[in-house]
Amino acid sequence: MKRFINYTIALLLLLGNVSGVYAQQQNWLSVSGNKLFDSTGKEVRLTGVNWFGFETQTYFPHGIWSRDMKSVLQQIKDLGFNTIRVPWSNEMLNPSSTISINSYGADAYTGISPMNEEESQITKPIELMDILVQWCQDNDIKIVLDNHSRAADGYLIEDLWYTNEYSEQRWINDWLFMAERYKNYSAVVGMDLNNEPHGSSWGNSNPATDWNKAAERCGNAILEVNPNVLIIVEGVGEFEGNSYWWGGQLMGARQYPVQLSNPSKLMYSAHEYGPEVAPQDWFEAASFPQNMPPIWTENFHYLYEEETSPLFIGEFGIKDQDAFGGVAFTWFTEWVDFMGSIYSWTFWTMNPNSGDTGGILQDDWTTVNEWKMDVLRPHFAPFIPNVIGGTGNLPPSASFTNDLSSGNAPLTVQFDASQSSDPDGDTLSYSWNFGDGTTATGVSISHVFDTPGSYQVSLTVSDGSLNDTTSKTITVNDDTTPVITASISVDSNSGIAPATITFDGSGSTSSDGSSLSYNWDFGDGTSGTGFIVSHDYTTAGDYIAILTVTNTDGISDTDQLTITITGSGNGGDCTFGAPLANPLPTIANNSYSNIYVLGSGGPDLSNVTNFTINWDLQNNGLWQFSMNTNNGVPSWWNDLKNNVTSQNFNSAQPSITLSGTGFANLDGAYYATQDGQNFALVAQDKTYTIYFSNSDTAPNCTDQLRKPEEDTTIEIKAYPNPVSDKLIISSKSILKTNQVDIVDVTGKVLKKVSLNKNMNTDFIEVDLVDLKSGIYFLKIRNQKETITKQIIKQ
Repeated sequence: MKRFINYTIALLLLLGNVSGVYAQQQNWLSVSGNKLFDSTGKEVRLTGVNWFGFETQTYFPHGIWSRDMKSVLQQIKDLGFNTIRVPWSNEMLNPSSTISINSYGADAYTGISPMNEEESQITKPIELMDILVQWCQDNDIKIVLDNHSRAADGYLIEDLWYTNEYSEQRWINDWLFMAERYKNYSAVVGMDLNNEPHGSSWGNSNPATDWNKAAERCGNAILEVNPNVLIIVEGVGEFEGNSYWWGGQLMGARQYPVQLSNPSKLMYSAHEYGPEVAPQDWFEAASFPQNMPPIWTENFHYLYEEETSPLFIGEFGIKDQDAFGGVAFTWFTEWVDFMGSIYSWTFWTMNPNSGDTGGILQDDWTTVNEWKMDVLRPHFAPFIPNVIGGTGNLPPSASFTNDLSSGNAPLTVQFDASQSSDPDGDTLSYSWNFGDGTTATGVSISHVFDTPGSYQVSLTVSDGSLNDTTSKTITVNDDTTPVITASISVDSNSGIAPATITFDGSGSTSSDGSSLSYNWDFGDGTSGTGFIVSHDYTTAGDYIAILTVTNTDGISDTDQLTITITGSGNGGDCTFGAPLANPLPTIANNSYSNIYVLGSGGPDLSNVTNFTINWDLQNNGLWQFSMNTNNGVPSWWNDLKNNVTSQNFNSAQPSITLSGTGFANLDGAYYATQDGQNFALVAQDKTYTIYFSNSDTAPNCTDQLRKPEEDTTIEIKAYPNPVSDKLIISSKSILKTNQVDIVDVTGKVLKKVSLNKNMNTDFIEVDLVDLKSGIYFLKIRNQKETITKQIIKQ
């Protein structure tokens, strides 16, 4: 393969006049044996990091509520990662999926202000993906798109590559959409077809579950659209009784290899984790960690040894280096050394909010966990240009850390520029300007700021011909300047619209005890004052609430957090918050020209031309409650006030009951509520809402009303829980199954329990004495439903 590429390049050069074309040639990657090559025939590796969020219900990379997206990308590059694995969900491509990103403040890493100025102008997740791809294309970062789930946040419950809501054809079509959209961007170098298809089989017998065959169908379809992109295929969870980490079981690839139309575009991928994700027998073995290389070889490394494929480790990570008495860190270092300089990989994750592993970044979304980087950095591969040709020399990237950003004078700050890098591996020189009239050279510098003030510290790195500069601000106070610290706490950081959130800023402090003023920006265009405030969020969305506290001298500080408000469904809440917690305000002779019946089973009001309500809160009087019709049926003037048998507008849960109205299905009990200037009657314990409005467009929520249905959920009881030796399994429901599986947290089936067919009120006793202490799951498949129940073995 390398010879062929070099020969092609030589031939082009002989033909002449190709420099312009060649300078724009996209740098795609290909496989030959167990190695990865770029378009010039140079051996390369992908050594990167995951940044998740597109696959979640936010539909955008996490952290950009407090960081600028491009600044995070710049930090990823500055750290030396040459690749980003970007998880995404099919749901983000739905026409109804939208995003809202705020633009405000300054980024803590690059200082750019306001943050996300471009990003805040768009509403579609894929448009945000476009911005990310373009930045990576322009800055020589490779991207692996990872189809992480069909539904947002569905990755833990989706066993296969398709679901009832998202068919295989939809899955393939969405990949074709991505392939077409980014086929001219070699930054998008790989497509990881499906994340951890742990419920799938690997073989040649069942089209509904054989993952390797599905990967062939999807991969070959993608290659017809973009023949240049890498097709990345993960493992499953179990093969012929052998279980391993989800996505890490690739034993079946020897007997049933994935067959693509272009074999040089196939790259196998595994996932590998330590005991923080789930304790495993091999971590407790007396031979640990020497027992690990044979395990890795058995499950996936044989593909490298037999020169079948290079390996891409899409996920591995660690949270606490002291976890499990240091076993986690031992696994981490042994694993990274095992990958060495032969594997491609992306660390999980950049985000700090990954529960099992944390991230490269700490919880402030800016500070780096250096101990993780110390293990990873020696195994980095060089950057891979996205365009071949050009100057032949890529610019360096300047980056530095500092142990202090502020303090009292004299302030000694230690600066370290060792994170600066050069994609060509050139030797760098380092020049510092401390903003106080002094300069210095060298990688690591200690500097003393003697005078209070704000200083812009700049680092310039040069490879001899090209350079790059970055800067940060150091704030130096005198010892009499008070330190102001803003702090927010809330009674809840989420709710269902309309939701009332109580904010408490009383934890804010001033080092000299001076009084503070409190100013709130609730993130929805409204503001407030006071150290404790309550605010109503009426619309679903993610809101960044910002508290600014200021002392009498004008010294201030800010704190912020994200409030997540959801509706009752994708189209909004058709109850509009009913029953309300407060009385209705006075409604002064409001007339509505449009009446919408939302849901099903409601009255036919198509002949109603308008509706008028006149309610006086102060005098507790319903003065007018009437409809006009256009055909005289039941009457041209229908004074519904005469048909009100009870009404309660002047207290919590405003309600009204109608009878004898003459309209079929209109009689009944309703909650009364308002949606802005609109009025609604929400049928109690029914399936419809009558919505009165002057808008020509009905609210988009007609699919969200559901009549309470009989609970048909299959209930399984397992007791005692926690259990020592004997577990009792019983059910009052009829089960159309004859087997219950007991699995560990990796999905490995440890025990199969036989049930009486059509079990009803019977129980069985299961012996668990052979299981070690830990968390396990019962999995019962009942027709199309899977019931999962957690048990704890003492």
